[in-house]
Amino acid sequence: MPGGIVELRRRLLGWFDTNQRDLPGRRTADPWAILVSEIMLQQTTVAAAVPYYERFLARWPRPADLACAATDELLAEWSGLGYYRRARLLHDAARRVADAGGAMPDGADALAALPGVGRYTAAAVASIAYGEPVAAVDGNVERVVTRLLALPGNPRQAAVARAIRDGAQALLDPRRAGSFNQSLMELGATICRPTRPRCPDCPVGDGCLARLQGAPERYPELPARAAPTPVTRVAALIGRGRHALLERRHAAPNEGFFELPSLDLPGGTEPRAADGDAAWSALALHLRSAFGIRVTLDEALSPHRHTITRYRITVHPFAGTLSSGAVKSPLAWVDPARPDQPLTTATRRILARVRANTERRGSTSRT
Repeated sequence: MPGGIVELRRRLLGWFDTNQRDLPGRRTADPWAILVSEIMLQQTTVAAAVPYYERFLARWPRPADLACAATDELLAEWSGLGYYRRARLLHDAARRVADAGGAMPDGADALAALPGVGRYTAAAVASIAYGEPVAAVDGNVERVVTRLLALPGNPRQAAVARAIRDGAQALLDPRRAGSFNQSLMELGATICRPTRPRCPDCPVGDGCLARLQGAPERYPELPARAAPTPVTRVAALIGRGRHALLERRHAAPNEGFFELPSLDLPGGTEPRAADGDAAWSALALHLRSAFGIRVTLDEALSPHRHTITRYRITVHPFAGTLSSGAVKSPLAWVDPARPDQPLTTATRRILARVRANTERRGSTSRT
């Protein structure tokens, strides 16, 4: 770039000062608030994370506040945001901070020692909250740096990842480290996009080696994504008044959350309509052998589809009735309307859809 690295920093920071989005995490220098923002934005869009962030900090404005919270309270507040392991690790981090006196660690190395805080998150918090001149490399920054410097190779390989970090550190403006890190993130999120990058709008485009090569989308040289793995699941929706019979999960990825009792079918193939009885029979047998309860089939409900990481999941719910057997842990009668109950997003949506259909049928029958 004409003017070199000093000019690149000046242009990028000038562009960021004028064009940055108004995100809640950018209205504060509080390291706790910034940590919560960074954790929530992992694998989650800004639009989805913002309302959770605002409610979360209103309820737990300090690490000590979250440290005292019950796990169910936290999981219920996080419900719908996904990737629930983040919530548990943030809880652990808050307890660690509270046990150490309540003050957040004041450097990237100390922050990285907290549960769930990796190299990127520690650098982001340290640079934004404390001005520490350390580069924070997330997916957006990775893309910007590999294009600016035309760095070849797979970023998932250690040597390439190190070259990207070294490149980001060399570009970093030490006088405004936090703003510079955020400017690279913002550039990657809004202009230097994975596909169809807006190169004519880029404030540093005339110094981008990938653009000069005429192939910005070549970088970063990531391996092709594997196709999602299909998962077919049958689930029982057993009601009793306003309560639903749900199972408390004791393993990842939904540890601590309530879900419809379910069974994954082998092979991940979609059952044909004629296979409904067979699928239900398999589920009924599972409920009897795993929980000691017997259920009868009332009707098959419309399927629910969602994707989690590399899995494309189709849930086929069956409305049923509890015939016999004692309900005991990990099963429980749960009121889904209570906001303090940690339900998975899929379970909450299935129950809401069934409730809406029931109300619609009731309204139609009265007219």
